[in-house]
Amino acid sequence: MLPTKEDAVLLPGRRALLYGGLAIAVGLLALAGALWIGGGGPPPPIKGLPTPGPLTVWGLSVTRLALDLCSIATVGTLVAGVVLAPRDTPEANACVRAAGWWALAWAVCALMTYLLTLSNILSMPANEVLGDFTLLNFGTTLPQTQAMLVVTCTATVVVLASSRMKEAGLPRWTGVALLVTAGFGLLPPVYVGHAASAGDHDIAVSALMTHLLAAAVWVGGLAAVLVHFRRSDRLASVVSRFSTLALCCFVAVTVSGVAGAWVRMDTVSQLWTTRYGLLVLAKVTALVALGVFGVIHRRRTIAAIADRTTRGTFTRLATGELMVMAAATGLAAGLSRSAPPASGGHNDLLGYDLAPYSVGALVTEIRLNPLVLLALALPAAGYLAGLRRLARAGDPWPVGRTLAWFAGLAVLAAVLVGGVSGYARAMPSAHALQYTVLNVIGPLLLAFGAPLTLTSRAITPGSQYGDIASAILRGRLAARLTHPIAALAVYVLPVVVLYGTGWLAWSAANQAVHLLTQVLFFGTGLLCSWLLAGVDPLPRPVTRRDRMWVLAAVVAVQVVVGLFLLAGPLLAQEWFSQVAPRGVSSVAADQRLAGLMYLTLPVPALAALAVRLTRSRKTALRLVAQVDVRV
Repeated sequence: MLPTKEDAVLLPGRRALLYGGLAIAVGLLALAGALWIGGGGPPPPIKGLPTPGPLTVWGLSVTRLALDLCSIATVGTLVAGVVLAPRDTPEANACVRAAGWWALAWAVCALMTYLLTLSNILSMPANEVLGDFTLLNFGTTLPQTQAMLVVTCTATVVVLASSRMKEAGLPRWTGVALLVTAGFGLLPPVYVGHAASAGDHDIAVSALMTHLLAAAVWVGGLAAVLVHFRRSDRLASVVSRFSTLALCCFVAVTVSGVAGAWVRMDTVSQLWTTRYGLLVLAKVTALVALGVFGVIHRRRTIAAIADRTTRGTFTRLATGELMVMAAATGLAAGLSRSAPPASGGHNDLLGYDLAPYSVGALVTEIRLNPLVLLALALPAAGYLAGLRRLARAGDPWPVGRTLAWFAGLAVLAAVLVGGVSGYARAMPSAHALQYTVLNVIGPLLLAFGAPLTLTSRAITPGSQYGDIASAILRGRLAARLTHPIAALAVYVLPVVVLYGTGWLAWSAANQAVHLLTQVLFFGTGLLCSWLLAGVDPLPRPVTRRDRMWVLAAVVAVQVVVGLFLLAGPLLAQEWFSQVAPRGVSSVAADQRLAGLMYLTLPVPALAALAVRLTRSRKTALRLVAQVDVRV
């Protein structure tokens, strides 16, 4: 991880270090102000009760701010090295090496936070806790300190992976995996903070997850661009790429921030009548200022940045933007230590309340989860951008593919942000409805939208997305996964685990596991649909006969699961009995309805696919016959 000669010109200079120190000072001042306003500072000692001491009382907030800054720097620097910089360039290698050092500091801060959090919980001075192994080991049983251990392990993985990087750089998928690992390290503290006790647990946690990830990419990415690219000849292209990414992050931070504040406060008036609300308004002010900076960048500096005489203007403007970001980070750290206003009660098991069940409630009960909304909005916006480029080039695109793509996104939205998403964790039938759409109907519609074909036709040679389609199609992993046997094994495994073990009850009771299971079902369904549809090119040739066999196996899986739910034992009976909303007759009857859904809902989509494969086979046979006659 030591810098090479070619990295030397890319390391931070004195001015960059000065700006970095100033940003830290701004963040500390914002943190102190937030703790004072929000009441998140240390409570006054009570005579006769033990106290953890001033080191813990003041050090915990400062360490959490340092933890946030190091995690943001790690993720942002990896974004710069893996996403923004061209592959195998000195800047990309320098970014990955720098990310390793930031990750090392991140791991140290996580360990310090572990110690100080344990000291605060036990009301014992940190030196006494550090000297007692039994007390240190006790921290492994507490959620707050367990989260810090997970962060430490994640940061250590990033350190080790970046230290083994060779001069040629990291392979593409290794760099992406490293970035995903670092992003995952941001999430464990979310589940033990104030979001865990908000009025709507699921939306609060999802909003904070989205907020943290987007802010880390945005703030850390800008800092990395300033440090590693300000003297580079590639600055113009990197800033142009980052501008698009920053716009997406700005939207994500705004949407998730609004959602997070909404579930923590009962009324709008609490924004100016409570201390917590005042801190939220301060963050809104910082966000508006950052939006102004972004508009100035996009209208003035990006177009002129190729001229070296204007780089100083960009650097000064970006530095000012970074100071505002540092203040916002300090406010966020203080806000996380401040208790939100008391909100109304909710279902303690689910984390949110459900209206009495009815068929109409599946449509009218909307749950605007910001993480899901953004996950659906990005592919929609990307597809529209591709269509726009084709239209400008005069390249026609079939309307049917466009309709299939947006129909797929629509049905996914119906089960992920509609009433189905709320009832899925409380009713077997709603759960079956959601997972059938995620695993079969939605992926098939998206596959017929031909996104890889659209990407390959819409991209330009200089685009950062220029080799996405080719990387997927030429990768060995994709070639192995699209083998019919491998695709079927990947498709069947999550179904067996969900309904053949106790995973169903676990995923219904835990939002994080539920989200992971949704991603697995959608991902395996998308892989199988990619193979079955045959619209986009595949990494390996797959015959029509193999597709028919795979389709038959998919139908068999749906039938077996449906019959199992109809005639088999009750699954997760204890959980569903406790959380079932009013209007549900019995768990047994609802599970039988779930079985019927598995037997009937996928039928139209799979039958249409079977007809398509049969027709294409007849067409091929007819063409062969015509050739034989001519011969």
